[in-house]
Amino acid sequence: MTEEEIVDVIVVGAGISGLYAAYRLKQKAPELKILVLEAKGKLNKFKMKSIIFHLKKKDRVGGRTLTADLKICHDGNETDQFDLGGQWVTDTQENITPLLNELQLETYAQYHTGKSLAELHRHVQKYSLPMPYISLLSFLESVYSVFRLESLASNVPTWNPMMTRNADYLDQHTFADLMKPWIRNTAKPLMTAVIRTVFGCEPEQLNALFALTYAQAGGGFMRLTLTDPGCAQEKKIKGGSQQISQLLVERIGKEQVLLGTPVQKIVQNDDGTVLVTTTQNQTPFQCRKLILAIPPSQIIPIQFEPMLPGYKREMFKHMPIGSYLKFIFIFDKAFWREDGLSGEVISDGSFAPFGLSIGPMTYLIDGTSSNGTPALIGFIGGQCASVWTSVTYEERRKGLTECLSRYFGGHKISTHLIEYVEKDWNLEPYSGGCPCHNVTTGSMKDFVDGLRKPYKNIHFAGTETASQWMGYMDGAVDAGRRAASEVLVSLRDNNQLKDDDIDLYTFENQNRKYQHFRVPRSKFYYAIPIVIVTIAALAKVLFPKILQ
Repeated sequence: MTEEEIVDVIVVGAGISGLYAAYRLKQKAPELKILVLEAKGKLNKFKMKSIIFHLKKKDRVGGRTLTADLKICHDGNETDQFDLGGQWVTDTQENITPLLNELQLETYAQYHTGKSLAELHRHVQKYSLPMPYISLLSFLESVYSVFRLESLASNVPTWNPMMTRNADYLDQHTFADLMKPWIRNTAKPLMTAVIRTVFGCEPEQLNALFALTYAQAGGGFMRLTLTDPGCAQEKKIKGGSQQISQLLVERIGKEQVLLGTPVQKIVQNDDGTVLVTTTQNQTPFQCRKLILAIPPSQIIPIQFEPMLPGYKREMFKHMPIGSYLKFIFIFDKAFWREDGLSGEVISDGSFAPFGLSIGPMTYLIDGTSSNGTPALIGFIGGQCASVWTSVTYEERRKGLTECLSRYFGGHKISTHLIEYVEKDWNLEPYSGGCPCHNVTTGSMKDFVDGLRKPYKNIHFAGTETASQWMGYMDGAVDAGRRAASEVLVSLRDNNQLKDDDIDLYTFENQNRKYQHFRVPRSKFYYAIPIVIVTIAALAKVLFPKILQ
């Protein structure tokens, strides 16, 4: 074993979480030898010829973030940066915001001026409220449903969800079961579209307690779905979000980041050393501490000696990743803005071209770049993705174009369209989907220990392990910070590191702090359902024609 193969800490995964963990370690303990192993090598060529040239020379760090140079004129001589993966941030995110400032990355506001569109039951309508108005009853039903969800989520302690009231019941039921008593036919398609957009799956596939935990980690369901200040889609990063990982690599040192090195086997020896074998290097790397910062589904194929505890193996097995495809339409003119539209569309997939069982559209939003290049970006998620990733690229493009023609006018789409690009995250090696891993019913009892608890000298990062904004870039930084702190505290306690200025944000400390913590229920929440039901009852009596 050469000197280059013996280090203090190995980080597996060069996404934001793993790279931030390595960067944090280097900041706090510069004397540590750190190595980052990334399974992806040079970026694989996309099937779309239009972007092969612009992407094939870039190193593939960044995990589920990916920025591409796409053509913005018909002759292809000019390009601009667009995100094909995660891209939004908000100033209320306490982890990613300071990092962006440190890396000197600027943000710009997500455009949301004008009316939005909703496609429900094959009917397209405009709306300017936070949610579509179909009828008074349906609107009140939607408001009440959102209130109930927000109320339930607000009582979930994200560090220990099983301390939630009725946790066992919620864990045994799906999100669809949770919604059934108070969401009828009018509001159900809207809520289904929201779940497909946020989680990449169907309400029937989603653990109710996990959905509430996920929402609480981001400040509530409304905050996850809106573009208003403080909400998840408030801002974008100038030049693209993959810059975060690329700049972190520069600060860590490019020689410390090895691409194209998928991990096959991890052995923890009795003497405290950890041996890591990759497909490219049969001589194992040796370290004292290991941070796994890869998606849960990608941990399963790795061989461990000794095996990971049963609660971790079971947790990983019951975390399917969402099904997601992201697409971008680039235009020479933002015609929707001239028509007083924001570009935002939420769809239940009821318009299904080519006789398929469901349509392709899940969510659409203004994707204009920081340089002003007009674009609309959108997502195909959940069942829509299952159906529409099975057709050809040409059929998918045509189906989405038909959807846009319904929303904005076919002549405008054909006249101003420059380029269409898509990224099917289900086909991404070592990711297997997007935007996040979900949890099946009956599996939340192992959520905390299964995802976050260190096992001997192995620590766990990745956005799914975060307690704040899990599934988002902010959550990736949160988890990276925690894993780095655990390593530093462990090395210090073993007299392997002398540093009293160590962040104590560790699993043990957080678990001790919140082990028996319950979120206090606000009495205010009990009054709102009564008010809403009263309004609905009065409206039904006084304005029966409006409710038809």
